[in-house]
Amino acid sequence: MKKLPAAFILAPMIIVLLFGLSCSKTDGSIPANDNAVTNADLADVPGETIPSNQRQSVKDGLPDGLDFGGMDFNMFYVYWSMYPSYYFVEEEIGEAFNDAIYRRQKNVEERLNVKFNYVSQGSTNSANVVSEELRKTVLAGTDEYQLMFSHCIYGNPEAVGYLQNWNTIPYVDFARPWWNQQMNKELSVRNVLLMAVSDLIIFDPNVIFFNKGMIRDFSLENPYSLVNSGKWTWAKLAEMAKVVAKDLNGDGVRDKDDQYGFVATVGWMNRSALQGAGLTTVTKTDDGDLQLNLHGEKFGRLMDTLFDLFFDATVTYIDDWDPNTIDMAGRKFQPDINMNTNRALFITDALSVGKHYRTYDVEFGILPFPKLDEAQEKYWSLSWNGFMWIPITADPEISGAVCEALAAESYRYVVPAYYDILLTSKIARDEESREMIDIIYDGACYDFALNYGNGSPLSFSVTMLLDSKNNNHASFVEKNETSFMKSLQKAVDKIIDDYTD
Repeated sequence: MKKLPAAFILAPMIIVLLFGLSCSKTDGSIPANDNAVTNADLADVPGETIPSNQRQSVKDGLPDGLDFGGMDFNMFYVYWSMYPSYYFVEEEIGEAFNDAIYRRQKNVEERLNVKFNYVSQGSTNSANVVSEELRKTVLAGTDEYQLMFSHCIYGNPEAVGYLQNWNTIPYVDFARPWWNQQMNKELSVRNVLLMAVSDLIIFDPNVIFFNKGMIRDFSLENPYSLVNSGKWTWAKLAEMAKVVAKDLNGDGVRDKDDQYGFVATVGWMNRSALQGAGLTTVTKTDDGDLQLNLHGEKFGRLMDTLFDLFFDATVTYIDDWDPNTIDMAGRKFQPDINMNTNRALFITDALSVGKHYRTYDVEFGILPFPKLDEAQEKYWSLSWNGFMWIPITADPEISGAVCEALAAESYRYVVPAYYDILLTSKIARDEESREMIDIIYDGACYDFALNYGNGSPLSFSVTMLLDSKNNNHASFVEKNETSFMKSLQKAVDKIIDDYTD
């Protein structure tokens, strides 16, 4: 790295083999998520085709005998989303997911002879707290933190220059199945990757929950079959939603006491529709050049489709809720018409909310966000989880070994346990939804403009337009393009300036 502040104390860097990370396709579509490795490449690492119940047999490549002398390994995270309750636990309590996390911690602590400590500050409304803490500790020349967990949107540009490049971190093996390759491609600039995602980060995209009983009662097509046949589109969702919508009390007014085909919010959750349609906000070349992808016919067609669905009051109920907001009883806020009312066929929500659906006396299923049309090759699910950062003051060898070990343990034990808490309900274990979650995970994707955009209007184009109830998308894009692209290019240029020769 170059042009780093003089107060920085740089830990020794051991350069490892750099993986060739390509950028998004030039047409603005999302590149393939190539996580799979073959047995010919790595004999002890089966590819993605390994059954989930055999994950425990997948080995990592860490050498035997690593011993870091009982050192404190300090992690810092923002008190937001899933971090407080899905990442760190203090004891076993006899609950499978909690205990899988606990065993992950203990197994890695014992294997590498480290002691984990967790520090948290802030909330969604103060998401920059991680970048602020990062800069404070680095400028002070301390190695206080060996790993930090950021917000998905805020603070990432401000962290540039204070973070190590994951492509130079020892022991981190991106060929292993617990690393997200689409993320590596999308967020790297000239082989510089400052944020990483492994199975340590619980993937939490937005999905579509559906009421199985209503599907049967109205003799509708099986949503699982639609997904598997490639026919699960926004048009199909709207078609099915219209069949079940009813004015239950006959008063001629559609309100929260009626029955709807679709329940949604116009807020941030529907930002995922852009990636669900196979689009990224920008195309990024290998050299870091950016091109906006919101001028094309496909974006306009997506917005027209969403406006027709969202603002048909006879079919869709619009509410305002946020699954990241937790009440005093630890419950996530839900829409007025939730799945338990039996008056909603489809609901948009975060995948992690499925944990709370387990208490419902309603059979429900889980689906990926719909495609825009059947010509789209696969289903894409935008990630709303945060990222792992390694400060430049941390020892890269220690941080790398711990991160690789935690990722492997998560792949083997924590992710399967997470599936179980989503899929086990009072009614039944839904193996078909397990297949849907596999599809959702396989389509996990990221968007450079969202993750480096700090919440700017064009990085939230779908939700900004829906919220305004004005579908003049061409004018909206034109109005915001110059300042948006200038801000993004500034982040790219700083990455190039600070990390490349």
